[in-house]
Amino acid sequence: MDTTPLSRMPLSLAVSGRIRAAILDGSLPVGEALPTEQELAQTFSVGRSTVREALRVLQAQGLLTGADTTSTARPRVTHEHTADSAATALSTALQVGAVPLGDLVELRVLLEAAALRTVTAVPEDARAAIERMRIATRADDSVAFHDADVDFHVALAGAGGNKAFGLVMTVLRDSIAGYLLSELDSRENSAATLGALLAEHEGIADAIERGAADEAADLVERHVRGFYEGRTE
Repeated sequence: MDTTPLSRMPLSLAVSGRIRAAILDGSLPVGEALPTEQELAQTFSVGRSTVREALRVLQAQGLLTGADTTSTARPRVTHEHTADSAATALSTALQVGAVPLGDLVELRVLLEAAALRTVTAVPEDARAAIERMRIATRADDSVAFHDADVDFHVALAGAGGNKAFGLVMTVLRDSIAGYLLSELDSRENSAATLGALLAEHEGIADAIERGAADEAADLVERHVRGFYEGRTE
């Protein structure tokens, strides 16, 4: 870990930057516990309150455990919540207008279509998601349908074995999920909407099962663009 004198930025950010760099270059591997607050304070010649704030920054970024607690004693290096952190940042950028919804939809279309061209079979969790969509459609339950819908797409995105597809799709899903649910709730004939969307998901799964990867990619592109059309203009 770099222990040269800190620059003239806020000390907590300087400390978090040093620790973050050590995590990213592997000096602090996943699962390893950090030194104690006192040890870190001595290492960087700062107060323990500065160390606590630095650790909170890293926890918020998903790089350390403890983000869901008030304790920062000996947090461990983790990547478990990095997708959540990225999704929050992207969602914030979307809400403040830094990234238009249409741009995220375009990215999702490109990503998901490319991912489906690598999928040779519908994974079990995607099949289960379709069944949940059927149940939600019969119950006219847009919330349950929404949950199953996003699980279906994330499952397919990662089914080809490319971890980056699954990770980025998870981030995109979490960033635009609120728009999907609000759109479902706003449709006057929600039962008909859910039924139509269910049929589109079944069509995508059927194309994958028939080995028609390009058709599946085309179907998912029409499905995503069709749903968000009008909200992205």
